[in-house]
Amino acid sequence: MIRTTMGAVLAALICWGSANGQTADRQPAFEVASVRPAPPYVPGQPYQMRGGPGTDDPGQFTAPRASLMSLLATAYGVAFDQISAPDWLGTEIYSVAAKIPPNTTKDRFNLMLQNLLAERFHLTLHHGMKDFTVYELVVAEGGPKMTASDNQPAPDRKGFPVLPPGGRMAINFNIQPVRATCRETMAQFAEHLGGWVNMSNGDGIVRGSPPAPHVIDKTGLTGEFDFTLEFAGSVFIADSPEANTAGDQGGHGLSLFAALEKQLGLKLEKKKAGLDVLVIDHVDKVPTEN
Repeated sequence: MIRTTMGAVLAALICWGSANGQTADRQPAFEVASVRPAPPYVPGQPYQMRGGPGTDDPGQFTAPRASLMSLLATAYGVAFDQISAPDWLGTEIYSVAAKIPPNTTKDRFNLMLQNLLAERFHLTLHHGMKDFTVYELVVAEGGPKMTASDNQPAPDRKGFPVLPPGGRMAINFNIQPVRATCRETMAQFAEHLGGWVNMSNGDGIVRGSPPAPHVIDKTGLTGEFDFTLEFAGSVFIADSPEANTAGDQGGHGLSLFAALEKQLGLKLEKKKAGLDVLVIDHVDKVPTEN
């Protein structure tokens, strides 16, 4: 009698889980997804990845032309130099479109994309560790100088790019100084800063285009903030990092380092840190059919 009762309960739980898409062996997956080699490039077409949790289109993820390297970086939250893989992962281009279940979190979305890549490309990998030079984004002495976002339309500051509805960052690279308008968490802001450090030559002598340094949010600040930032975007050759953090850069405004502290009350501190590295064991060039 006890066995029968327990069996009935177990069967009921299994049925309930199946009805809700929560069986024990079910992996997070998109409702439907298409992965195929991308069509030829057409100048002027919008090709950036868009959609997903936290965006203005949380139910759809599209990547019209993306390398497998870019998709891996998105799925695992790593930079390109944290992926050890064949060179073709950066040159072969694919088109991805996926429908996302309602109320999907960012972490669950990442698992969905990881599982999609594993399924369609027969991708296998393992994790390692490697030491990198990183910058920690911290609060400067005197505290932050940003305004907590009130979810109202972003203020329009003269001379700065206008943030589109639902947008998080707008930046104008074509004029000096560079000007950015942001509505972001500090973790999101940190994602941009590595490339901006290279652009502003904030780390001493810059020749060519070295990999962007990693920036890790260590501010302890939560929530979104509305702010603008203005900094010198040209590459200036200097003999030391101090020369690049000491104020005006050739009449083009403050270096990124100086601008962060003066305008936002934030600092970048250089460190050494071990970061996760993805080592690709196997991956197919041609994805399986949809």
